[in-house]
Amino acid sequence: MIWPAGKKLHQGKYIILGEPLGQGGFGITYKAEHVELKEIVVIKTPIDYRQIELLEEEQYWEYVEHFVKEGKKLAKLSQKAHPNIVRVRDVFQEGTIPCLVMDFVPGKNLFKLVKERGRLPKTIAVGCIRQIGDALATMHEMGLVHRDAHPGNIILRDDGRAILIDFGIAKELFPSTQTITGKAGHEIFAPYEQLSGKGSRKPNVDVYCLAATLYYTVTGKCPIASRDRKLGDVPLPPPQQLVPSISQHLSRAIMKGMALEEKNRPQSMQQWLHEIELIANTPKQVSRRIQMNSSVLKKCKNNTNYCATSVAATFTKISTDTKAFVRLLTQN
Repeated sequence: MIWPAGKKLHQGKYIILGEPLGQGGFGITYKAEHVELKEIVVIKTPIDYRQIELLEEEQYWEYVEHFVKEGKKLAKLSQKAHPNIVRVRDVFQEGTIPCLVMDFVPGKNLFKLVKERGRLPKTIAVGCIRQIGDALATMHEMGLVHRDAHPGNIILRDDGRAILIDFGIAKELFPSTQTITGKAGHEIFAPYEQLSGKGSRKPNVDVYCLAATLYYTVTGKCPIASRDRKLGDVPLPPPQQLVPSISQHLSRAIMKGMALEEKNRPQSMQQWLHEIELIANTPKQVSRRIQMNSSVLKKCKNNTNYCATSVAATFTKISTDTKAFVRLLTQN
């Protein structure tokens, strides 16, 4: 059952606004308002087990129990508010349905941004990935693995901050269930062990996802799915092969993070980020100052290929905050 606009939840504390923001294989995401505080929030719930194919009722309630347990962990994580992780504000139950309440994050997700604008300049792409990598490393320290750090779950705000949203709670219990991959082909960003029915709580699951996301953002092309690489022996073209301006070192770091066998990947997020740190020479925050001619900004809005090849050549002209560049990219 999908809740209609205007429905009040948690004894009137929240009210649903409009149609659901999205519906995946296991959950529904709603936009809502905290009535007393007049703040916009996001509420995520599991869907009814009868709507989930290939899932028994017993498995569903196991998922619901896990949903609540993970939600409480995420709420605890939010007490130490990480700037790049969406905050889980509340966990409650509406009837038999558990609900996670999270901050509403304005901005555009990386999947949509790259699809609309094309590949991003290395400075912007690597800056985003480093922010998200730091967020994932923090989660790993608490024993949490995201399992779903694909571009659709990374929001780029117009102030240059990248925010990790949503959590792949279902993937731990049902790693081989096709519906968990969503509607946008997000399984192409997942490692093979996550899709093979084995599942994994190892941090290098997130290393693969984030490396695949970086591949997508710097090339503008979706990577070859790990399933096709493993079962169909389809090779993954190195990023530098698709975009010659990408450095060999960055290309190698991405390929290393996307190693098909998990034992061949960096075993921790910090280890992989260290390799990116050594080769990228970019700050942890995207919002540092770079040198860019203002005319380039205007051309970037309509021609991202021009943008990607011209940013480096204009470093010495007019000093412009990266925030302005990101704001331009994320405009409708």
